[in-house]
Amino acid sequence: MRKKGYAALAAAVLTAALNMGSLQAAEEAASLDGESVSYDMATGVITAEGGVVFRRGTASVTGERASYNTKTQQGEITGGVVAVDTAMRLTAESVTLVSADEVQATGGADVTKDDLHLTADRLFVFSEDRYVAEGNVYAEKADKTFTGARAEYTQSANYMLVSDGGTVRTADGTFSADRMEGWLSEEHYRGTGNVHVVSPPRSFEGGGDMVNYYANAADGKGKCVLEGNAWAYQGNNMLKSNHLTVYLANTGELGVE
Repeated sequence: MRKKGYAALAAAVLTAALNMGSLQAAEEAASLDGESVSYDMATGVITAEGGVVFRRGTASVTGERASYNTKTQQGEITGGVVAVDTAMRLTAESVTLVSADEVQATGGADVTKDDLHLTADRLFVFSEDRYVAEGNVYAEKADKTFTGARAEYTQSANYMLVSDGGTVRTADGTFSADRMEGWLSEEHYRGTGNVHVVSPPRSFEGGGDMVNYYANAADGKGKCVLEGNAWAYQGNNMLKSNHLTVYLANTGELGVE
C-alpha cells in the first residue's frame, strides 16, 4: 500500500532537487507519496522508499529513496532522480541537499534551465545562481557550447569559467586554452596558456600565452588581442610578435596593430 504525508520532507527534497529557494511560495501545499514512509522522532530523520514522488506547487521530483534530517536540514534523494519545475529540469542518480545554499547532483547530472543545458559527472548548485560542474562537462548556452573537465557558470553575470582546460565553440569558430573565461553577453572570451583561436568565417587563426577575443566589437568588427609568443594567420600570411592586436572584418580583411 502506498503512503502519503510528511510535507516537510517533500518540501525539503524538492528544494534540494530543484534548488527552488523562493521560487515556490512557502504556503503552497507539499505532498509525498511512496511505498514506505517513516519518521524517527529520536533522530529527526524522515525516509521514503519505493517509487517516491514529491509535489509542491508546479514542481515535482521522483526517485527510489529519499531521506531528510529535520534537525540538520540535510537531505538526499537517490535512484534515477527526475526533478521538474516550470523553468528547470534536473536528472541525476543522486541529489543531496548539503545546506540551504548548496545542492549536489551526482551520477550523470543533466540540468536544463532557461537557455542553459549542462551535463557533467557531478553538479553543484549554490544559491540558485552559481553552478559548478566537474567531470566530462558539456554546456550549451544559447548558440554557444563549452567542453572541459570543470566549469563554473554564474547566471546573474552570464559568466562562464573553464578552469582546467577547455574549448568554446560559437558560430564564429573555436577558442581553446588551459584556462578560459567567457562574458557571454558581451561575447568576450579570455584564454591563458596554450591559447588557440580559429575563425573560419574570418579566415583567421591565432594563438599565444594569453588571448582576449571579442567576437562583436562596438565598430562591428571582431578583435583579437594576443599576448606573449603571439602568432596569427590569415590565408598564407603569418604574423609573429610579443603583442598583436588583430581586427577581423566580416569581409575577411585583417588589420593589425
